[in-house]
Amino acid sequence: MQFAFEAVSLSKIFRTWWSRREVHALQQVDLAVAPGTVFGLLGPNGAGKTTLIKIALTVARADGGEVRLLGESIRNRSILRRVGYLPENPRFPMHLNAIQVLRLYGSLSGGDPNRIRENAEQWLERLELARWRDTRVSKFSKGMNERLAFAQALVHDPDLIFLDEPTDGLDPLGRKEVRTICRELADAGKTVFVNSHILAEIELICDRIAVMKSGEIIEQGTVADITSSRGGYELVVPGSEGLSQWLREKTLTFAAVNGHFRIQLPDRASANGLIDALRERNVEIESLMLKKKSLESVFMERIAAP
Repeated sequence: MQFAFEAVSLSKIFRTWWSRREVHALQQVDLAVAPGTVFGLLGPNGAGKTTLIKIALTVARADGGEVRLLGESIRNRSILRRVGYLPENPRFPMHLNAIQVLRLYGSLSGGDPNRIRENAEQWLERLELARWRDTRVSKFSKGMNERLAFAQALVHDPDLIFLDEPTDGLDPLGRKEVRTICRELADAGKTVFVNSHILAEIELICDRIAVMKSGEIIEQGTVADITSSRGGYELVVPGSEGLSQWLREKTLTFAAVNGHFRIQLPDRASANGLIDALRERNVEIESLMLKKKSLESVFMERIAAP
């Protein structure tokens, strides 16, 4: 399978000039992202997320391993023409207006000028910037500048798009539109690589995620698998005084709700064992539900783990 993004045994070491101390920003990172995916990269500050993206964009050089974009080594710089990038703090030449910015940055990709002009107008319209197409970006608000930067990342119709904090500075409607566009891009076979600290946004937007800590990938998978695998189970049975006493003797956590007991269990094995025991007591099993934790809860657990 040809991946849209692939890092193989990637390592990066920073050395301070005033000492011999080494900082391992990336440690043998292996990561692959399939085409047509909205992928999220999570991690605390200093985890190595930005370093990984900088190496992929050839802004920084790896000390070991390699990166391939759309099946091509980044040593082939021409592959970057098929890549879009939204930086965390986008800045544009202040004397240019919105349409000039998009045409300028689109032309740097080497794409067809007529297609870029057409795309520029379409993205200004889609991101509600058309009325300011001839306004200098020096007059733009933070949210407008962020939307323009998003359009800049897409104006040359790239196949792989890196988005660094794409919803920063946007209002709720703007964030929703970014999510919608990312989904449309993935459905069209393009790959969106999102780096964000807003975990709720990642949970809404991404198909798959990876968590970085101290330069290593410590978790990766679909959002559903990662959040549901740690939520435990909830077993619902009819409540009774005798059953209440029995559950307490078993030191089980439960709550009485509308005449029912909702029993919390850590895993499927515990749930199966309790179901067998309850059936021996002729207790009706009303439901067994797999609970999901929020992505934020899972993230905090993994980052806090030694």
